[in-house]
Amino acid sequence: MPMRNKLKRRDFIASLTALSLGSITLGACLNKGKGKNRRTDEEPAESGRKNGISKNREMPRDLVMKLLDQKVNNYMQISGNCAQSSYLALTEQFEIKGEAVLKALTPLPGIAERGETCGAITGPLMVFGLIYGRGENRLHDWNAYRDSLVPSGRFCRLFEKEFGSTMCHEIQIATFGRSFQLTDPEDLSAFQEADATGKCSSVVRKAVRMAAEVILNDTDAPDEI
Repeated sequence: MPMRNKLKRRDFIASLTALSLGSITLGACLNKGKGKNRRTDEEPAESGRKNGISKNREMPRDLVMKLLDQKVNNYMQISGNCAQSSYLALTEQFEIKGEAVLKALTPLPGIAERGETCGAITGPLMVFGLIYGRGENRLHDWNAYRDSLVPSGRFCRLFEKEFGSTMCHEIQIATFGRSFQLTDPEDLSAFQEADATGKCSSVVRKAVRMAAEVILNDTDAPDEI
């Protein structure tokens, strides 16, 4: 079978000079929990240090949002992946570790590009899980599970109010005037030509801002992660 030119996921910029924007980090998060912390991707907490959520609360809110916008624009240009870009922007801004989660988000935009749940929902929900969720040693904690649904649900409702849906194909119609079958090469090409990265970045920026507002306004958010 003759080889065909492979279509790219997005119309990426040829140069990755956007990497020079860098990542603005604000320190290391603290770990919290009674008993042994079983996370292997985090370093032990250093007593007395503020975590990323606390420090962002002390910053001007408009500055936090501008920094998040920059991160989203940077990572969308590099990856063209709304799930990974939204997740990475939030975890960097709030100093939350989770490289394994970032990798796991790779196929999740539109749930494998089937037009299902938008990646700009999936990425932030992973962040909520890291902040509010329960680990292996707390799987029995029903209250922790229920409590995690409060901020997560608040974010989903804000997103749905803004875009009319959490489903990728419906957001495409609202944003592009039509939906695309992204698993079809011709439709994928049309999607790219319709400024996919630019228009999807707008959705991701709004979603990340909503998620950040929920976190920053939640006085019950853990002081340590």
